[in-house]
Amino acid sequence: MKNAVKMGIGAVLLACLSVSSLPACAEPDDTTAPKRVVSMNLCTDQFAMLLAQEDQLLSVSKLASDPNLSVMSDKASNFKVNYGRAEEIFLMKPDLVIAGTYTNQTTVQMLRRLGIKVVQVSPVRTLFGVASELRRLGKLLDREEKAEQIASQFETAIQHFVQGQPDEKLRAGVYYANGYTAGDGSLVNELIETAGLQNIASNLGLKKTSKLPLEILILENPQLLVEGSQFSDKPALAFELLAHPALMRTLGNNGRVKVDDKFTICGLPFVTQAIEKLARESSRLGVQPK
Repeated sequence: MKNAVKMGIGAVLLACLSVSSLPACAEPDDTTAPKRVVSMNLCTDQFAMLLAQEDQLLSVSKLASDPNLSVMSDKASNFKVNYGRAEEIFLMKPDLVIAGTYTNQTTVQMLRRLGIKVVQVSPVRTLFGVASELRRLGKLLDREEKAEQIASQFETAIQHFVQGQPDEKLRAGVYYANGYTAGDGSLVNELIETAGLQNIASNLGLKKTSKLPLEILILENPQLLVEGSQFSDKPALAFELLAHPALMRTLGNNGRVKVDDKFTICGLPFVTQAIEKLARESSRLGVQPK
């Protein structure tokens, strides 16, 4: 039975992919609001769940339900899961598919050849980009009022953080698994600076995701160490540098803060929670906001 179903799906796909039968396949309609939307990327999943009206969003990717990666993992359980395969998405009969720029290009091209509208969203790497993408996707989903509400609230929150920055800014070091850090041009760097902290990686001239030797980190002597998620309680080589005795002597546990990766993987309005936590730690260590 399973083989018969697969053969049937394959036959439909082949028919639609043949040049002679393309007109018979569904054509994207840009004149009406999409009624059957599928998202196949962790970040677009959450944008869509924030903006889509009831029954407009059909399916989100498997990653959307992972609480380590998705801020909206609870809400994701309300939607059908997809694994990014063209066959399964085609059978959902979507009139819009939202994907990332790094989504499997074979799947994207196949869906487009089947006449399904696919919009690809680039990773959001700036705070300005969060509000901009909200408004763009709000227009795409015919949810402009909702998008404007969320974007305006986000911009107000960011302005509040900027206006409340202390005159004296603590030096913060970002240290992830395998000795990586986040430098200038990264979303994490912008979150740190918006929280009123200096990022030592940026001061050192490091760009985006870069290696930061432990010796340099210790010599820079940051007042706050920002760490990401550690997905297992078991020891792992990737995280052994964070337990190095020299680092422990430098910072102990008082100057360390964990910002869960789910708040920084995607440029979403939820990044304000990461900024709030960083600003709170800055205040706790003795620097008071204005």
